[in-house]
Amino acid sequence: MSDIYKAPQASLNEPTEPGQYGSLERGLAGQYELKPVEVIKQAWAMLPGMKSPFWIAAIIYGMLSLGFSFVTTTVAGDPATGSVNWVGYIAMNLLQMIVLTPVAAGLMMIGVKHAVGAPVNFNEIYQHFDKTMPLFLTMLLMYILIIIGFILLIIPGLYLSVGFALAMPLVIDKRMGPIEALTTSCKAITHKWFSFFGFWVLSLLVVIAGFLALFVGVIWAYPLVVLAIGIIYRDVFGVEPHTVNPPN
Repeated sequence: MSDIYKAPQASLNEPTEPGQYGSLERGLAGQYELKPVEVIKQAWAMLPGMKSPFWIAAIIYGMLSLGFSFVTTTVAGDPATGSVNWVGYIAMNLLQMIVLTPVAAGLMMIGVKHAVGAPVNFNEIYQHFDKTMPLFLTMLLMYILIIIGFILLIIPGLYLSVGFALAMPLVIDKRMGPIEALTTSCKAITHKWFSFFGFWVLSLLVVIAGFLALFVGVIWAYPLVVLAIGIIYRDVFGVEPHTVNPPN
């Protein structure tokens, strides 16, 4: 006998139809809602099935990052010791950023895809190397503009840090260039900037709570936040059919 009191599961496990959630036009017009607590609650309800692929992908990302750091200090030295080849050090860090940016973007896309019920796998982090340069340039411009913003009395930097939050998935899902992705993210988020800021504060508290729970809570906290970002992206911009059902 079916349980009539059980919450419906279809929306959590089946891929959504294109247009069911947000769209680029509605996002730019500010026609969406963002309630930080509700987003976290929804992410918690949808979390089953995401933790394992997320953590396998995150561990691979961490190992790659550590490997690059080891090679960099071996080849170019360590600034902490005062003995460093700055040209080699900067070049190695740029190379690390070029290689790892699409991997990090893949981690975000695990959250986006799971938010619409699409199958997720840890190998998502390997799927976006064809967009390495757009992703790298987006990340580089983001860092430069945020740093300049913080130099200009902090507030502009804080505004941009929040405003650029959805730029990376826009490059992958909407196939935008760096400048278009950054401006689109900023324009959409500006409509509800304080709600987005509240979400980031709440996400930070979730992660801190995970660490305080003898670090065990981190197992849930990090994928929870990534999934919540995916839900927000879904509700603001929607997710394209080629992302939900990529060609074989």
